[in-house]
Amino acid sequence: MNKNLQLAVNHALNDARLARARMMAANPTMGLDSKRNSAWCEYGFKDDITFDDLYSLYRRGGIAHGAVKKLIGACWQSNPEIIEGDEQDETRKETAWERKAKSVLTHRFWRSFAEADLRRLVGRYSGILLHVRDGKDWNLPVTRGRGLEKITVAWAGTIKVKDWDTGLNSRTYGHPKMWQYIEQLANGAIRRVDVHPDRVFILGDYSPDAIGFLEPAYNAFVSLEKVEGGSGESFLKNAARQLSINFDEKIDFTNLASLYGVNVAELQEKFNEVAVEINRGNDALLTTQGAAVTPLVTSVADPGPTYDVNLQTAAAALDIPTKILVGMQTGERASTEDQRYFNARCQSRRGDLSFDIEDLCDKLVDLGILDAVGQKAVIWDDLNASTDTEKLAAAKTMAEINSASIATGEQPFTGEEIRVAAGYEGSPAPLGEDDEEEENETSDSAGKP
Repeated sequence: MNKNLQLAVNHALNDARLARARMMAANPTMGLDSKRNSAWCEYGFKDDITFDDLYSLYRRGGIAHGAVKKLIGACWQSNPEIIEGDEQDETRKETAWERKAKSVLTHRFWRSFAEADLRRLVGRYSGILLHVRDGKDWNLPVTRGRGLEKITVAWAGTIKVKDWDTGLNSRTYGHPKMWQYIEQLANGAIRRVDVHPDRVFILGDYSPDAIGFLEPAYNAFVSLEKVEGGSGESFLKNAARQLSINFDEKIDFTNLASLYGVNVAELQEKFNEVAVEINRGNDALLTTQGAAVTPLVTSVADPGPTYDVNLQTAAAALDIPTKILVGMQTGERASTEDQRYFNARCQSRRGDLSFDIEDLCDKLVDLGILDAVGQKAVIWDDLNASTDTEKLAAAKTMAEINSASIATGEQPFTGEEIRVAAGYEGSPAPLGEDDEEEENETSDSAGKP
């Protein structure tokens, strides 16, 4: 009965594979190979990638997990700063609006925003739930002018649109009318909560045609998993020392079974027990009669070349150098150039993040959590900034240029510019009263004989 059931299951699976292949052959858009429309079915590549696929890839895929972590770690190496105006003047004082904004946009706030950015990379978009101190239910509009208590970050799989605004004359036509947040409680229970759009900020693109960060490299990750799993399975099977017993055609199985004290039907099970003992490393004797025992060993191909091809494909799709992605350093010059490229790539991505941050600030202004301001800007530090040694070397070069320009009567760089280039504040700190007295005493003593 069990054997018939297994045959039926195998037959059904085979029919499903054939139906899948026929469907892909009838729909050329399911693969890139126009000559072999069922190629993706044979390769094991999915046509439609869901959030669960991307989340599983991030959670269990070492390369994918590392790519997301490295990108987030570099982009959020330091927190941004929101200033009033469009330029940063290092000599100006902090404005009242900036001080109030810092009380809302704290370090904890930026850490949560960075977590939302990470989840956006994994699942195409993520949600930021705003906990406003208005005492209302989540499905009601926010009372303007109340403070922000905290924010909660949600995966794309837990925050979805429940209702759309379909009113043709509505100001928010085509936008979500109500969100639904799927909350998992500490006891494992699931609670579905309706959330008003006032209390939700979406980071990323939740449109059906959005392309996620990991999506272009998904096929390469599938191939990487096959290479890793297949090579590991091959090594395991060789190490297991599976035995092959080749009996002579004239062997008397009844006589052989009598040596073990079993009947012929139980002889196979006896050989299996001996094979288990041999693989355990115990001293075991395998008695045969006219039989040759050989281990089943196959030659394992080097997975390196195939692995490297798919790794390079994934690195190209993620726009992260291979040496940065896997932490391999083969040469100082190559690694330095890759690091500078990766820093420039993350610095450029910070520019895109600035627009998201400005949109969130505009939402907080609309909710009355932040005051309105004429103009604001998001600034970051430079990931490719010079080190302390490089700054001092630049300041020394500037001072040497000033010394060489004495004959012309010009001084290309001021002392303040040289101090800034060296990494210090523009103007030296003023001397205190004690310092002035000490300096005067030093001067007086220096003038005495």
